[in-house]
Amino acid sequence: MSAFTAHNIRFPDGSVTMPELDHLLADVPWCGGAKRVLNMLYRGAPQGKRIADLGCLEGGYALEFARMGMDAFGIEVRESNYVNCLEVKRRAGLANLDFAKDDVLNLPKYGMFDVIFCCGLLYHLDNPRAFVRMLGEHARDAVIINTHYAPWDWYPKSVFTLSGIEQHEGHPGRWYFEHDLTDPEALEKLKWASWENKRSYWPMKEALLQSIAEAGFDLVFEQFDTLGDILGNGTNEQTMANHRGVFVGIRTGS
Repeated sequence: MSAFTAHNIRFPDGSVTMPELDHLLADVPWCGGAKRVLNMLYRGAPQGKRIADLGCLEGGYALEFARMGMDAFGIEVRESNYVNCLEVKRRAGLANLDFAKDDVLNLPKYGMFDVIFCCGLLYHLDNPRAFVRMLGEHARDAVIINTHYAPWDWYPKSVFTLSGIEQHEGHPGRWYFEHDLTDPEALEKLKWASWENKRSYWPMKEALLQSIAEAGFDLVFEQFDTLGDILGNGTNEQTMANHRGVFVGIRTGS
């Protein structure tokens, strides 16, 4: 097991993965927001539903979904993160929690899911529209996508270095440089970066929402309760300069 870098998890014995932090992953608004969507979708009874956590990092979100009674399956490409996922599985002791070491582009080989959770991943891909389309082909009920997107007006104040507005996959957006590495060992050390592509494409928010709709989800919305204090955080310049949001697509069957 390597040191945890992102997910502070409390186990049944009371131990935590990142004791230096003063909060747990289970208590952050992003996690609570995802759980609220799932409870709304399944009317408070998500037990037995199958959920994929793509690019699951250290497995914290997948664990929380398993604790809700869902069959949670995390996919993580980096060995060091995957080892931590296995440690989470061992210490949590839940039979409905599992992980695979794989590239998320290989999602189809794992079959269908009821929900796909994609947090901190889409903005590391170079063909996000095609990827969202693939999610639609493998999620029966819903997708929850937590991601950065390309800004229109706030670009000069962005905390990221992005290209000018371009067209890619037929949608407007901006390119983000990831790295220029090819060595697997070096890539392994970049825990919070793309895997193979050297740059990633960030669509505009409207383009992302359109992609979700095109993927077959007839109810598409941005989820704002994940900000916690919606007024305070939503109008905070730092938050706006990060231009990140949670976007949900649901099949209503109507």
